[in-house]
Amino acid sequence: MTAELIRLIHIVSSALMFGVGIGAFWFMVTAARSGSPAAIAVTTRSAVRAEWFIAAPVALVQPTTGYLLMLQLGYSLQSSWFIAVVALYIIAGMCWVYLVKTELKLRDLAAAHATATVVPAGFSPLFQRWMRLALGSFAGVLAIFWLMVFRPGL
Repeated sequence: MTAELIRLIHIVSSALMFGVGIGAFWFMVTAARSGSPAAIAVTTRSAVRAEWFIAAPVALVQPTTGYLLMLQLGYSLQSSWFIAVVALYIIAGMCWVYLVKTELKLRDLAAAHATATVVPAGFSPLFQRWMRLALGSFAGVLAIFWLMVFRPGL
């Protein structure tokens, strides 16, 4: 596989991962603000599906293509740049794992109360946790993008 093809796969998969995250964030916040249990139920179900069918596979593609690019471009796996990228990816990934676990709880809670007229009491604390984890994951990914573009320390 050529470096160009690997780079294309790496860029497209990062765009998909970030795009799904931004999309899920937007729709989850919009649904939560609506105060409609039915809207929240549909949105959380869709967000969980997007996480599993799009974000999870590309999250596996990213380190693979990143590693292959490092080898093909001759970058050191011991460089401070690479260590920073790996550390940020692990931090963002851990935020994402706990975000998805929280999203599953939100989905189940919303589904159980989809026909209610008000959002259940337990929704707000879970949603606040989800928001913090989403923002942490986004911050990590944005920092990785910055490192990819400017490549300090290489």
